[in-house]
This record gives sequence, C-alpha cells and structure tokens, in this order.
Amino acid sequence: MGRLGGQYELDADTQLSPLGGGRYAGDLVERWNVGIGMNGGYLAAFCLRGVTAASELPDPLSMTIHYLTRPMPGRAEVQVTPMRVGRGHATYRFELLQAAPGDAAASEIRLTGLVLTGRLREAGPLDFSPPAPDVPGPEQSSAVRRVSAPNESVSLWSRLDTRIARSDDIFFHRAEPGDARTGGWTRLADGRPADALCVPLFLDCWPPAVFSRTMRPDEAGAPTLELTVHWRNRVPPGWLYARFVTHLLAGGYVEESGELWSEDGVLVGHSRQLARYAGSGASFG
Repeated sequence: MGRLGGQYELDADTQLSPLGGGRYAGDLVERWNVGIGMNGGYLAAFCLRGVTAASELPDPLSMTIHYLTRPMPGRAEVQVTPMRVGRGHATYRFELLQAAPGDAAASEIRLTGLVLTGRLREAGPLDFSPPAPDVPGPEQSSAVRRVSAPNESVSLWSRLDTRIARSDDIFFHRAEPGDARTGGWTRLADGRPADALCVPLFLDCWPPAVFSRTMRPDEAGAPTLELTVHWRNRVPPGWLYARFVTHLLAGGYVEESGELWSEDGVLVGHSRQLARYAGSGASFG
C-alpha cells in the first residue's frame, strides 16, 4: 500500500477538522470495510481522533463504544463532550453523527461511547502482567492467505499485513473445528508505525474467534454491538501480536476477549466485546 498525498492511510482516513464547540468533521471511507460495513476498529479510531484532539491529557486509557446503526461512507461529525476534566484524568463522551436517511438537515447518532484519558507511567518495581504468548516471531510466521467468499468485500485486509504462527490460528486455514481462538502478528501494510491510534483497530480486525469453533461464518458476520478497549503500555513501532478467545456463545450473542502484545513481550492493550452471531440459528426481530 502506498501513501495518500504523503499521508499514511489510517491518518488520512481518520483526519478531522475542528468546527468549534467540541465538534470535529471528517470523511468515512470504504477502504476499511469488512463484509457489508466499515470495520468497528476503524470507526473507533475515527472517533478517538476527535477525543484526543479535545483532551489536554496525552494518552487514551480506556474506550467504550456502542454501535447503534451502521455508518455510511461520506461526511461524518464527531461530537466530543467533557464529562469531567481533572489534573490527572479526563472523561469524554463522544457521538458519531451523520445525516439522517431522507433528511439531510437532521443528524443521526451512529456510535456513542466514553473515553478516559490520562498519562501512562513508566514501568514500576511492583508491576506484573500475564506471560507473553509463546509463539514464533513475525519473521518465522506465515502470511495469511485470505480466502474470500463470492461477492465478499473485505477491503480491510488490504490495509493490513498479517501473519500466523500456526495454520489453525485462523478459521479458513483450519481443516476442522477447534478452540474458539484466533490471532497473529499484525501491522499496517503501508508501513505506518504502530501507535495508540492502532490499538482499537488491531483489537477488532481479525475474523471472530467463534468462527474457529463453529466453522459457520454467517453472511452478516458477527457485528459488534459493544467494544471496550484498554491501553496498558505505550505502543512501540513494529509488529504487534493480537490474540483473541471466546468462552461463550449463547442466546444469539458471543463475547470475545483480545490482547495486543509487542514483539518484546509487553502487553500494550486488551479488549472485550459483545457481538451478535446470526450463525447460531437464533432469530432476531
């Protein structure tokens, strides 16, 4: 992937202009589509750009997003409202707004959520974390050979460079069902160094872990309803290892937990999300 007018794709496609009063405007693009809509991690990054522009504190610490209706390509506005701003932490509510169908003068909320900002500290003597994944490094891993279904639009995968340590780490390389897990090494294909903006994208860019268990990806996929992301350490440039696991599919809904690790074994972020799974056979009104 090349740059767009001298910019990396993620920066160009999340670029926002301030309008005043906590409002920021930009254009959502289809370069980050998965299936029938834009990837939830890309939409989170788009909104995060508005919040970090509004915050005087440098680091996002937590972000919770509720996906209300599917955003469309084109103009969109991020409305950022401070809920509490202190010396060490600040909480902001955000809304992603687009023109309502059939009424360009009215706005519709497509996404909403909260972001906590603050300052990540340097490692301390009492810090601890879970062990890093015991997997080969990116140079010893295999590039993902994406197999697309007819008429499937997954432009997101053209934006990413992904590698798996084992063939069963992604469902369409599996020979048979197994544990509900997935993941591998991830970076942006155009060479953009990883940073905090990449964290929500990388924690929502792999096929759902449940597909490795069911081997039945529905045409609608597993659309995310709610996603929470935590930043735990500063994000170094280079490859990041994303690991996802699902423990429960019930009632037509599935949860997924994610972790994002640096090449030197530092946990830089983790996530939790709830998604609808139409492939379960449950009916939805």
